[in-house]
Amino acid sequence: MAEVEFGDVKVSGGRLLLVIPLLGSIGAAMWGGFELYQRLLTAEEAITEYVSPDFSSYDEALAVITTRIETTEMLISAAERTADQRLVELGNKIDRLQVDIDSVESIARDTDDTVALAARELRDDVYALEERVNDSLREIDTELREMRDDLEERIQRILDNPLNVEE
Repeated sequence: MAEVEFGDVKVSGGRLLLVIPLLGSIGAAMWGGFELYQRLLTAEEAITEYVSPDFSSYDEALAVITTRIETTEMLISAAERTADQRLVELGNKIDRLQVDIDSVESIARDTDDTVALAARELRDDVYALEERVNDSLREIDTELREMRDDLEERIQRILDNPLNVEE
């Protein structure tokens, strides 16, 4: 097996396989530590050089927006109160309108009943009048027949009369 000598120390192949990764890990840890230290120095420098931006224009804009929001909220509140009042007024008007509608419906029903009764009475009167007219017409017809029969009988008697002969 291979042996490596460092001064008075001799390292054989099996031990060398343990020492080389150990030395690589120690080197990598040292490099990572130095890199971390350098980043910390860079971050500290950036923090010390940091200047806070001027947010005064944002503060002014926020104050204006806040004022506008408050004004809008007051206007919305006033509009809600007005809408509520109008809804109450509208509800009252609808109630009054419903009372008027009920009254008109009652009057219409009464009028309809009255018209139906008057129509029934008128129909009955027309039927009665029609019966009287028909009875009168029958009587006139009977009288006319009797008169015609009487007239025919007279004419026949006149014609049958021997004095009435012209020769």
